[in-house]
Amino acid sequence: MPDPDPTLGHACPHVDRNDPRCQARFSMAELGDMYRYCVGGFHGCALFHRINREDTYRQRTPTGVPQQVTVHGRRGGPSRSP
Repeated sequence: MPDPDPTLGHACPHVDRNDPRCQARFSMAELGDMYRYCVGGFHGCALFHRINREDTYRQRTPTGVPQQVTVHGRRGGPSRSP
């Protein structure tokens, strides 16, 4: 049985998520960048860090909590005559 490919352990964890932003690297024109960043050097990829920041923000933001909408610092609602 052959040894597992050692580069697979160093692949970007976002590759399997099918994020559409990563798809551009999977073309013949971007093949060099795909190997440089997606397989081995993903800590140098700006998109890797952006996706991580978005995931962290989603985890910190409660879901299902209504948000108060304001315009210029004032709550919406029926306008009052002066």
